[in-house]
Amino acid sequence: MRHRLLILSFGLIILLNGVSADTAKSSDDDQTIRVKVDMVSLPVVVTTRDGRRVIDLSKEDFQVFENGVEQVIAGFSGTDEPLAVALMLDTSGSTEKELARIQNAAIDFTRELHPDDEVAVLSFSNEVVLQQDFSIDRRRNEYGIKKTRPGGSTVLYEAVWLALEEVLEPKTERKALVIFSDGVDTDSSRANRQETVDLAKETRATIYSVFYDTSLTRYRTGGVTPGGLPGQTFPPIISFPPYPGPGSSPRTTPAEAERGRRYLQELAEYSGGLVFDGKDDLRYAFEQVAKELASQYSIGYYPGNLKGDGKFRKIEVKVRRPDLVARTKAGYYDKKVKNR
Repeated sequence: MRHRLLILSFGLIILLNGVSADTAKSSDDDQTIRVKVDMVSLPVVVTTRDGRRVIDLSKEDFQVFENGVEQVIAGFSGTDEPLAVALMLDTSGSTEKELARIQNAAIDFTRELHPDDEVAVLSFSNEVVLQQDFSIDRRRNEYGIKKTRPGGSTVLYEAVWLALEEVLEPKTERKALVIFSDGVDTDSSRANRQETVDLAKETRATIYSVFYDTSLTRYRTGGVTPGGLPGQTFPPIISFPPYPGPGSSPRTTPAEAERGRRYLQELAEYSGGLVFDGKDDLRYAFEQVAKELASQYSIGYYPGNLKGDGKFRKIEVKVRRPDLVARTKAGYYDKKVKNR
């Protein structure tokens, strides 16, 4: 991962070094390994057996298990807590004739969120651009969405890594990454599929995706006229430099499309999110993501049996009512520490 650290700010490098120092401390005398125990924070959505979301539960209604051992719930917040949302739009060449429709649906999505939820807008093609930083001002959100332009290849893996590690990581409140994409990456060199899947296992953000294969969908017309708000200028922040390449992304094969869908499903499964199909009704898919976010509890606990062995620890959340089902992230990796 040395190549990645070169593009990070010095502050983040210092922070990462600080975490390492605090996580594994050893004594020259007894070689004792001390494992720093951080709270594990879980995003949880509860539904009835037929899929209706339940938003009126309390801490006492939940049980949390890690590797089969029940944990003591130390933190709990209901569904009305503020949320930080990173909205990430695929604007590669294949979206050219669909972009207005995509923009409309994305703008409607931001309007469905709670007024206190803040939104950042990112786009990716052959570069990753932060079009608009976090704001609760829906006009600013809309402006960031309208600034998106189609063209180029697709660096999806780099966009996922950047959104989770640099855009969302500093946020302490509930947070989510919402991806609009077909899941196909054509040009990433600074991040790969497995790295980002592993990151989904570690992140405190929930990852939702609206799956939309623009290369296999009939082109439609209508939508937003690209532009901005009078008198406003928000220069984009480009964290990965643009790549030379063709003006449009290659057509996706059925095999690639299926692999892309599986990738988005992996991100969702490991982080506690879902994938919604936007092929037939894009607005409805975004609306379902907004309803999911509005129904999300946050549960925290301090694991009591960490070993610092780097192994995956499976998490299960149960509701003390047989008619309800809880969904959360699949688990996380116990950070490995070495005896020095």
